[in-house]
Amino acid sequence: MDFHMKAPANQNLYNLIRAYMDALGTSRTTVVALKSYIGAVGRLNCAIDDFRPMLEGLNTVIKNTEPKVIPLVHLIEAFEAEMASFGDLSLATAKKRAVDILTQKLEQFETATGKVTAHCINCIATDDLIIVHSTTAYIRNALVRAHAELKRTFKVLALKQDFFRTKELINDLEHHRVDHLLIPEYNLSHYLKSAAKLFIGAVSVTPDNQAVTGVGTANVVSLCHWYHVPVYLFAESIKFAHKSLPDQHIYNEEQDKTEADFTFHLKTFSHDFIDLAMVDHLVTEMGEIPRPTG
Repeated sequence: MDFHMKAPANQNLYNLIRAYMDALGTSRTTVVALKSYIGAVGRLNCAIDDFRPMLEGLNTVIKNTEPKVIPLVHLIEAFEAEMASFGDLSLATAKKRAVDILTQKLEQFETATGKVTAHCINCIATDDLIIVHSTTAYIRNALVRAHAELKRTFKVLALKQDFFRTKELINDLEHHRVDHLLIPEYNLSHYLKSAAKLFIGAVSVTPDNQAVTGVGTANVVSLCHWYHVPVYLFAESIKFAHKSLPDQHIYNEEQDKTEADFTFHLKTFSHDFIDLAMVDHLVTEMGEIPRPTG
């Protein structure tokens, strides 16, 4: 496998990662990427002198995705630091070290995600009407478990987003008989006076108090904030970035979209961002934490 990728190949990989993020969410994309990395190292057959440069090439690409997948970036940085601490190794030993370290990072991340799910469950109360948008796997799991395991009675107001993620959410809710209503995002205003909470996830949380989120989330959060519907943001602490919003590489492009006989010239962004001032509850694997100030 050639890890020395030129710019066009890098962009293809970034497109693929964005597609995974849109379909699976950031946390599951991180898990898929780590498992793929582990598999690639296991299959790698090269001279020992080429091993570390190949890893470095792939690591550089991963750390510059558009947008940055911050949990994956942090995990790869930690992996690089640990690999650098070892001296000269045989290829077999170096590969085993790499796989062991990556496997440990994967297990730690999955443990943190499991804890976020547990805290999300604790935020679900009887008789709640919970708005969900751009749902992560752990929010979906929390909704199902709160109903199926804890027998809590509540209702989910699901906002239709892209086909795949909305289908996955509705399939889970229907399969486990969770009471729910599916509406277009633009009809949310009809339900804001009766909603109890909004649950969202994030790609990353930046030190300038912004959260990079799925497309459409900013509008939903703004409406909920205006109508005093508490906004709950669930994110593993590893999603907290070291650099500010402009350094998160939110992807944008100009495209033409033709409808009937008219062509719209659009500029689109791959993700939204929201100010943490509009978030009422910031929840990580450690539970609710104070919102950053300043």
